[in-house]
Amino acid sequence: MKKYILTLLLFFSGSFVIAQQALLEKVISVDFRNITMYDALMQIEARAGFYFSYDNQFIKNQKKISFAVSDKPVRQILDMIFDNEYQYLVQNNKVVIRKRELPYIVVEGRLFDATDQAPVAYASVYIPELQIGTMSDEQGQFSLRMPQSANMQLTINRISYYDTILPIDSKNNKALNVPLVPRIMEESEVRMVYVQKHWLARRLIGTRQKLSSVNLKNYFYRQKFQLGLLPGIATKNVLKGQQENNLSFNVLGGYAAQVDALEIGGLFNIVQKHVRSLQIGGLANIVGGSVSGVQIGGLYNYAGDTVSGIQIGGLANADKSAVSGVQIAGWYNETQAFTGLQIAGIANNAHSVKKGMQLSGLVNRTSVFQKGLQLSGLVNVTITMTQGTQVAGLVNRAKKINGFQLGVVNLADTLRGIAIGPINYHRNGKHALSVSAQENGQVNLSYKSGNRALYNILQVGWVQAGDPGGYYLFGYGLGSEWRLKRKIKMAAELVSLFYTTAKEFNTDYDNVCFQPLLVYQASPRLQLFTGPRLQYQLTGNNEGRNLYTGFRRNMITLNENSRKPLSLGWTIGMNLF
Repeated sequence: MKKYILTLLLFFSGSFVIAQQALLEKVISVDFRNITMYDALMQIEARAGFYFSYDNQFIKNQKKISFAVSDKPVRQILDMIFDNEYQYLVQNNKVVIRKRELPYIVVEGRLFDATDQAPVAYASVYIPELQIGTMSDEQGQFSLRMPQSANMQLTINRISYYDTILPIDSKNNKALNVPLVPRIMEESEVRMVYVQKHWLARRLIGTRQKLSSVNLKNYFYRQKFQLGLLPGIATKNVLKGQQENNLSFNVLGGYAAQVDALEIGGLFNIVQKHVRSLQIGGLANIVGGSVSGVQIGGLYNYAGDTVSGIQIGGLANADKSAVSGVQIAGWYNETQAFTGLQIAGIANNAHSVKKGMQLSGLVNRTSVFQKGLQLSGLVNVTITMTQGTQVAGLVNRAKKINGFQLGVVNLADTLRGIAIGPINYHRNGKHALSVSAQENGQVNLSYKSGNRALYNILQVGWVQAGDPGGYYLFGYGLGSEWRLKRKIKMAAELVSLFYTTAKEFNTDYDNVCFQPLLVYQASPRLQLFTGPRLQYQLTGNNEGRNLYTGFRRNMITLNENSRKPLSLGWTIGMNLF
């Protein structure tokens, strides 16, 4: 019974295979004169009564062919179309066309130094035409699986040795013993691939990948697409770092020569040369050359050459050449030359800014800022600002600036423009200690700093009014000075003052004073000034009217019955430089 069942199974399975293969043995006639390969396959489908399945990447649908045959099997016609380079698998009523797998051989051997016979480790052994390769181990041994072909040549590269090229005899596949001749290299020739010098890249790239890139510094090959897991665990193994990709997808991380369209890495992307279009790394992108397009890193982006486009880093962006575009980082941006917009949560650092804007939560720093704006929550620092504006929550610092400063403290060696803030110091500007007296007996001590176009006034003083101990005063104001003649100048000052007794701090009385002054330059370090003074009382109460009258002693009240009187007086004093 068992024999009977087995016989039936063999019979029907054999019949099924024969029936399937019969699809390829069908005899048909076709006319392929000057038509595309796609149309030719469609014609076979119509005549033979089945359909094809194939990968467009390997079969050129639009390739023109031209021949006609009569009464030939389908298999023979397909071989004529594809030059016997493909194989055909029958599945039900479908014929799958696949690239024919060539027979493989394994080339093995040992590399040794021609002078002392010592094994040569970490030499790159590869076939350039096939883009496959390996690397010798510490004993100089290597093993490379390759297609069997009559015209293959093996190339061996190792830094400090001459390049070696060997023909491969596929019929006599013996283990090779290859001597490598040492080469004395100039210091300039012995250099690491630039991207491998980066502090993070050298930790992520394995030793074999690093040495492979050094050995193969002049060898690169193109690939439309690559899929990798980690550097050294990818589609082309040890040659992976020499691959120039259009599309690159790295599950965890990747190392390639360049990217021309899109690269996505789960954790990181490392590229020797340039990146075009879009690069996205879950943690970091590290590029030895230029970036043109968009670079997005969860934590960090780095470019060794120019950046044209946008860099977005969760923590930091760093560029060692020039950026033209936008840098956005959660913490820190750094570049040598910059044109565009820098935004950082903490700090921006650019050696030179041609035209642009720096926005940061804490600090902006640059050496040369030609034109634009620095805006920070704490500090702006530049050496030279040709034309621009500094706005800081605390300090603006520049050696030379032509423009505008706004901050609590504004510092500059040379300012051509205006600075606004409580403390301004400019070496080429105005900084003087001023002593003055008024008609009501008030004496003042002021510090004036800034430049002649606009300077700050920090003022303290004392006046005898009401309280036996008198009243102390403090205030802040702004002033401007301009020249009439060689030693004659005019100044206008507006100061807000608060008054309090020594016994109890109470600023119930305050006023605003405006005083146009005639200034005489007695010597380089001494100015004498005098002029009228308008005093406008801002606050007060009825109980203190007699007291407030004391503050206006010897002044002319212009609106006597007002609760906020406007009075006219005078002042005289001197500025000491």
